[in-house]
Amino acid sequence: GLTSPLVSGCSAWLVCKLIPEPHNQSAHDLFIGSVVGAWADSRVFRDGHWHFQDAPKELRSLHYIAGGTFYLIGEEVKAQI
Repeated sequence: GLTSPLVSGCSAWLVCKLIPEPHNQSAHDLFIGSVVGAWADSRVFRDGHWHFQDAPKELRSLHYIAGGTFYLIGEEVKAQI
């Protein structure tokens, strides 16, 4: 079973098993994993589909675009640089 804690307040979670790749890990801080478990909050994902339009704002995903600009699904968010 899962013994790792899941971060609260997320819309979804992935649990991954590390695939050792020493060169990438040391040269680039790049870690590659195999997904062994996945869960999503039913307010955001149900019936096999994402439903961000119905989700509380705090559960919508945040996406970096460029130049300090981020978007929440359906709403732009500007960052101060």
